[in-house]
Amino acid sequence: MNEQRKIMPCGITVDSEGNWFYEGNPIIRKDILEIFYDNLHFDPDVGFWIEWHGSFCLIEAEDTPFVITRVDREKTSDSEEKIVLHIKHLRDPEILNPSTLWIGKSNILYCLIKDEKIPARFARPAYYQFAQWVEEENGRFFLSLNGKKYFIEEKVK
Repeated sequence: MNEQRKIMPCGITVDSEGNWFYEGNPIIRKDILEIFYDNLHFDPDVGFWIEWHGSFCLIEAEDTPFVITRVDREKTSDSEEKIVLHIKHLRDPEILNPSTLWIGKSNILYCLIKDEKIPARFARPAYYQFAQWVEEENGRFFLSLNGKKYFIEEKVK
């Protein structure tokens, strides 16, 4: 991000379940949400902001605007497996990179999406779906995928 630009708050908030609000009123229009997501940026030092036509709008997110609502384990054409992440408000799913998984505070499961640049949290139903594939070894939890173990580390977000 260009350090010269000032990003000002603009009254947009996102709750921990991925619901968007403008000055406390729900934003429910899919076309507006698509524009927001298409132009959403993240920097760990700044947070989330929308860049639109040269303007910058800092949004206040309780957690992350990207909430995984469903996961599917699928076979690929080369007999490998992948885990498909369905994200609230997004029409296109993401493929999980299991090496980006971690457990944050309150035992919430996260991963990185969007070229491994933006955190996404698993909503409770997706977490329970995912949990069926998690195994334990010596007190550590991991996902086994395509013959490899991906250990899920705990870290404070």
